[in-house]
Amino acid sequence: MTADRPRAPAPGTWRRSALGALRRAARLAAISAGIFVILVAGVLIGLGWVYVLRGLGWFGAGPSMRDSLPLLQLASFDGQPLERVVVAWLVAGSLVGLALARVRRGRRALIVGLGALVLLWLDSQASYALTRNVNFQATLFSRSPGLGAPVEAVCLCLSATLVPRLGRPSHVRSGALLGQLRLGAGQHRDAGEHDRDRRQMA
Repeated sequence: MTADRPRAPAPGTWRRSALGALRRAARLAAISAGIFVILVAGVLIGLGWVYVLRGLGWFGAGPSMRDSLPLLQLASFDGQPLERVVVAWLVAGSLVGLALARVRRGRRALIVGLGALVLLWLDSQASYALTRNVNFQATLFSRSPGLGAPVEAVCLCLSATLVPRLGRPSHVRSGALLGQLRLGAGQHRDAGEHDRDRRQMA
């Protein structure tokens, strides 16, 4: 007797696996790019709201948060009142949360919190280098930003996380329900066929 040899993969199996891996990689890249765009938009919205509220003179209570408006560092207007910063970035965070409402809250908090903190830190360092005409690379890790960046990131993350998570789209739920109904119908049909087979054998 000869030992059983391992079966060779069916023709096209490797091609289908490669195509499936490429589709998953493309989908992951598209999702990551979309999240990055949402984060950048959220940061721009938050900064824009601080500018608007500053122009209106609203929400001026609280201590000054340095680096709240990094591009105004040279004019010493970068520090803005805590109340103004909190209100502006809570509004921006709610919009980010709506855009990422299908992401789980824990994952959303991690993505928004870390992403916003990195973006705001880079913005603060780049603005400092730009307004003072110094080397960005030398400034990147040698300068300590003000409290504005971390406070803004926390407010953005908190507001985005508080937005309730949306469930799956209705067409996905209906598709899953139809699949369950078909499976149930198939089980009933198989049970009926087994019953007929038993009666014939009896």
